[in-house]
Amino acid sequence: MEEKNNVSMEKLVAKKGGVFKKIKGWFTSPNGMQTVRFFSGICCIVIGSIIFVLLRSYTTERFIFSFALDFTLMFSFAEFFIMTGRLKKSETKGFIDPFTAAFMLGLNSYFLPDFVMGSYFPKSNVLYILLGILLCWLLYLIGAVIFPKPHAWFCGVNVIFAIYALAQYYVTEFRGNPVQFADLANIKSASEINGMYSLFLDSNVIFVLCDLILIIAVTVTTKVRKIKIRSRIISGAAVIAGCFVFVYSGRFAYDLGIKNRYIRLNFSGAENADTYRCVGYDLMFCFDGMFDRVTKPDGYSTQKAEEILDQYETADTNKKPAIIAIMNESFADFEHIAQFKTNKDYLPNYHKLQEESISGYVSVSAYGGYSCNSEYEFLTGNTLGFLPSGSAVFTQYLNNKQNGLVSWLNELGYTTQAISPCSEGLWDIGNAYEQLQFKSKLFNCGDYISNCEYINDNMSDSSLFHYIEAQYESNKAVPYFVWTATMQNHGPYDDISTVPAEITFEDYNNPEALQYLNSIYQSDKALGELIDYFRDKDEEVIIVMFGDHYPHILSFTEYLYGKDVALLSTEDYSRLRQTPFLIWSNKGVEAEKIDDISLNYLSNKVMEAAGLPKSRYQQELDKIRCDIPIISSYGYKTADGEWYSINDVAEKYEDTLNEYETVQYYRMFDEKRDNSIN
Repeated sequence: MEEKNNVSMEKLVAKKGGVFKKIKGWFTSPNGMQTVRFFSGICCIVIGSIIFVLLRSYTTERFIFSFALDFTLMFSFAEFFIMTGRLKKSETKGFIDPFTAAFMLGLNSYFLPDFVMGSYFPKSNVLYILLGILLCWLLYLIGAVIFPKPHAWFCGVNVIFAIYALAQYYVTEFRGNPVQFADLANIKSASEINGMYSLFLDSNVIFVLCDLILIIAVTVTTKVRKIKIRSRIISGAAVIAGCFVFVYSGRFAYDLGIKNRYIRLNFSGAENADTYRCVGYDLMFCFDGMFDRVTKPDGYSTQKAEEILDQYETADTNKKPAIIAIMNESFADFEHIAQFKTNKDYLPNYHKLQEESISGYVSVSAYGGYSCNSEYEFLTGNTLGFLPSGSAVFTQYLNNKQNGLVSWLNELGYTTQAISPCSEGLWDIGNAYEQLQFKSKLFNCGDYISNCEYINDNMSDSSLFHYIEAQYESNKAVPYFVWTATMQNHGPYDDISTVPAEITFEDYNNPEALQYLNSIYQSDKALGELIDYFRDKDEEVIIVMFGDHYPHILSFTEYLYGKDVALLSTEDYSRLRQTPFLIWSNKGVEAEKIDDISLNYLSNKVMEAAGLPKSRYQQELDKIRCDIPIISSYGYKTADGEWYSINDVAEKYEDTLNEYETVQYYRMFDEKRDNSIN
């Protein structure tokens, strides 16, 4: 009845004629006042958000601009309460069109994560803005079409966007990279390490919570006009059409420069974060799910891949030394970036061992996190360079048996064992190690150690290495390969009391960096003890150790570089993706320094040091490495010494890249592959 009165009043006003009178009449009608009230309320929230962002920047220009917005905010604020007062006095309270409400709410949801992350308007292309707003509008429109009273839907979508904005903020703070669609597969893993980090309350978090509360308050106090069935069907068709427009326009927009995250290519490692800022956090997250997928290499066929591998022959051997492979959590040498002064060497054993080892710096795909990708590259010889940006291989692509270093050592007669201080849920390593074909797997090994020590609130490397020594003694009668990934040096680095303090800075102060350096000093000490344990063993023992990635201590990193990481040159940035490694043998290896190598090739060097024959795939990798000595998720280096983005095909090496991608795709995704081919 109330809605009929509103319609009748509008018809009565319309009969009086005149465009301006009709517009004025609509504004003074209950429906018009309700719309203006809703519009003003949303504007208050959005404009308030812009002022909040500008005031945080503290620049004079932004300060002046914020004052101009203050007047707009005051006007919107006043208009909201004026219309609220008029509606209370009117006989009917009026209704807002649900599509108008959906559009306004969509605008707020579009801006929310961008404001929190400092991604300001405008974007690098106007199409990104239009598609981002269309995406948010469509999500609200679905509820407007389906439900007669879409308030609950509107509030629910608001909650989802608020959670998404907070997730982007917290995760970026913790690991230095934004949340991507692929991370939905990593929720279980995230819960495993959640206890290592503390959620904090600051102005950004309060801002998101206030936005959510205010939007819900405005929404639930606004009456939405009911749509007739016929109009709802037409509107539903319009929503479907809008989805088609979004998908097809999105494909075009994605190819404008978003593809593979190199819209801001400078090898800085911040391409991913820069792309999210330049495109918009809502839209880029959606694009991740829609387009960032594995595709077949050009000219791919199962036969072609098998012909490449079949050109090699394999052999057996009686020489089978024990191999201990250690991926050392966040083990990095910041002096590889620039020199700084400490009271003493924080990696004394590593530096001494270089004199009797194959050592150097290995290029890794990961930075600040995604340790599972470093595990995968070493254990398989595959590269993240051919997988979508942001991939977490263990949680996304290990759905069946995959050949690699482990399966080949199994074929050579080794007992292969994975020992982890973590639970099998972290990066889903329980399933990953099963698919990588370890014969034996042990998780939470600290539970089996009496008086287990903890450093940095994690199982110490010393305790882990002592456990590996005991496992070696139990398996010394057979060829033995053991793999472990440490946890001692894992962040956050916010409590130096959890680490023995032996390293201090000279003329510099950074608590995070200081805790980290003391942690890897203890890790280096444990490495020295491990080497000493095996040094005089009668049986040959090979030990390989490498860091999985640099820790995300941005303030220290940029202090050493003297500039924003995003502004680094290719050569400068490449050092931030190079971690120390060494390959040592108690029977001696010829000391060698290697810098031009990436993690996918490192296991080949281990095979050479151990005097073991290589698999067909490992022989193919040797061939590839002659042309492309480094290939990682962020780019590759050719034999000419030139660097390229992973999306930029060097014409001279096009065939080599295609050959590598072909055999990798075969081993990872081809359902017709022959798993007997190692």
